[in-house]
Amino acid sequence: MPALLSAGLAARIVELGEGGRAFGQDPPPSAKPVLHARLRRNLDDVTEDAAHWAFRAIAAEHPIAALTRLRKACVAAGLTSDAPKRRLFILRNDEWSGGKRTREAVTAFEQAGGRRLSVDEADLRILAALRDLLAEDPPNLQAWLVDRRPTQDVKVLAEALGDVWSDPEPRVPAPEPRPEAPVADGVPSLVVGRAVEGGDAPVRVALEALRRHTAIFAGSGSGKTVLIRRLVEECALQGVSAIVLDPNNDLARLGEAWPEPPAYWEEGDAERAARYLEGTDVVIWTPGRAAGRPLTFQPLPDFAGVAGDPDEYAEAVESAVAAIVPRVKLDARTTRAQLGQAVLRETVRHYGRRPGTATLKGLADLLAELPEGVSELGNAQRIAADLAEALRAAMVNDPLFGGQGTPVDPGVLLTPPPGKRARISVISLVGLPGDEQRQGFVNRLQMALFAWIKRNPAGERPLGGLFVMDEAQTFAPSGSMTACTRSTLALASQARKYGLGLVFATQAPKGLHNRIPGNAATQFFGMLNSPIQIEAAKEMARAKGSGVGDIAQLRTGQFYAAVEGAPFVKVRAPMCLSRHPRSPLASEEVIARAARNAG
Repeated sequence: MPALLSAGLAARIVELGEGGRAFGQDPPPSAKPVLHARLRRNLDDVTEDAAHWAFRAIAAEHPIAALTRLRKACVAAGLTSDAPKRRLFILRNDEWSGGKRTREAVTAFEQAGGRRLSVDEADLRILAALRDLLAEDPPNLQAWLVDRRPTQDVKVLAEALGDVWSDPEPRVPAPEPRPEAPVADGVPSLVVGRAVEGGDAPVRVALEALRRHTAIFAGSGSGKTVLIRRLVEECALQGVSAIVLDPNNDLARLGEAWPEPPAYWEEGDAERAARYLEGTDVVIWTPGRAAGRPLTFQPLPDFAGVAGDPDEYAEAVESAVAAIVPRVKLDARTTRAQLGQAVLRETVRHYGRRPGTATLKGLADLLAELPEGVSELGNAQRIAADLAEALRAAMVNDPLFGGQGTPVDPGVLLTPPPGKRARISVISLVGLPGDEQRQGFVNRLQMALFAWIKRNPAGERPLGGLFVMDEAQTFAPSGSMTACTRSTLALASQARKYGLGLVFATQAPKGLHNRIPGNAATQFFGMLNSPIQIEAAKEMARAKGSGVGDIAQLRTGQFYAAVEGAPFVKVRAPMCLSRHPRSPLASEEVIARAARNAG
């Protein structure tokens, strides 16, 4: 389908003659595309404003597979109700499933302006002929296309591109009571504070600049947590979801309203807080605590959703094998390991075809009593029985591996439900009391997040999501390697090009790996008390060509802010929009909130 649509759009552009100069289309997609084609119309060369017509064919009959493709297409197309210049057309002849989740997703898709179109055999014949013609490129083809205009007979293109000559209605921004708007000079941005000197002027950071990461160095009582919260809240107001690690129970109230407006709110903050709370889905997750809302790592994918596609099924099998192999000590190059991998691969391939939900326990049970014919290798049943014991031992030693709870899926953590602008997934670490447990969990989370963002890049959106790491020195310390140091540094150096912004916060700048500040274009320095940490902060500031001489005398809520290459400015950070009392929640309260949230 991508090749057919590309041919149809290319011919359509030629048919428009001189008018076609304003149009272009995306390059050919990858082997597993989220979108099959996209036509763009340039509206303004200066601002690079453009209108988009995106296309995705979904033939999958399985409800989960169809739903997954629909959701991914909506994200990739940037389809929202307040973006009339972005359109998405789903090509599907079958009706959607009647399931609740599918109905909700289809309703949100249609309310945002998406349309489902049918494709008949006549359309496919014309598109195939155009594909072949364009590949052959005979003489006078362009003149023939302009004269004959064959795409006018392609009903699906006629329906989708009927208004190709009309300009989409401009977006009307909601009135803001504050003097500064969230967009400065046409660039989406957010206010991170007001200058302490120089007339109380707002200090902004472009939303896209957060792709290049943020570092916050500030001690206890500095207002660091308030700054983190306001960054997350302001991003949510602009439709950017976040995953927030909460090691100290300071961030579990991100979805709670202030009982009374706080004294330090500015004009308009009450209205912003109401919009934030109304449009943001805040979810608390509690890995390691079944009484809350636990997260687990499930190595077995949804085999049923890809069973009808041999390539996708094979990819799912390989993904499962890759996740299990290191847990059962088969990641060596010995003959024993290679035989074990072969039996495991054959068993997973067989198990995925069985009816019902695939679970790690079910796979272990199958390995323990391997049926005849699953593997042709000699001693396959003995090898499988040993694998079953190793797999069960891995599940006992690590309850997060294949245990009970919601499988870790960054798509779930970052995708808001219908009717919400953004989702904030607060991952409480109360169920992982030791540093090693937390580091192991964060390592796997970051690897999953890195893989997901590579498959689902932000594209033309200024920012695709935030990953917030408080007490960052625990996960990427200086001078030693932890289980998650490598994945943290990989994210810091690579995630920006896919549109994921990282926020590193720490009370101990000297204790943080030195590659983290170097990868953070936006930096905040708040009050520090320890002489060692103060000197470390001053050295970092000097590396950016600025000074923070009175950092020990800063008041609560005051920071030196360096926004993407600009010199440091002393700012007063705004109060957060959600409730933040002096004392954090107790662990039991966090778990109770997560449980209520799950219900």
